[in-house]
Amino acid sequence: MPHVTITVLLFAQARERAGARALALELPEGSRVADALEAAVRARPALAPLVPHLAVALDGVLVRGDTTLTPGGEVALLPPVSGG
Repeated sequence: MPHVTITVLLFAQARERAGARALALELPEGSRVADALEAAVRARPALAPLVPHLAVALDGVLVRGDTTLTPGGEVALLPPVSGG
C-alpha cells in the first residue's frame, strides 16, 4: 500500500511535551488529519492530554480531523494560547 510522509510541527506546550520541534510520520495513502494525530500520540504519548484542545493546520490552513493529508504536507499542532 502506498504511503504519504508528513511532518508534524509542534508548538508551545506540544513541543515541550513531545521534547521535539517536529516529527516525521509515514502513514497510509488516504490518511486523514485525525490519523496523523493518533500517530503523533503513539510516537509521543505525552501529547495525548493536549489533543482535545489543539487547533490543527495543514500546510498553513486550519483544518478538521477528516481532512485528507497531502504527501509531503506539514501538519501544525497549535495548542491554545493563554495570556493577557
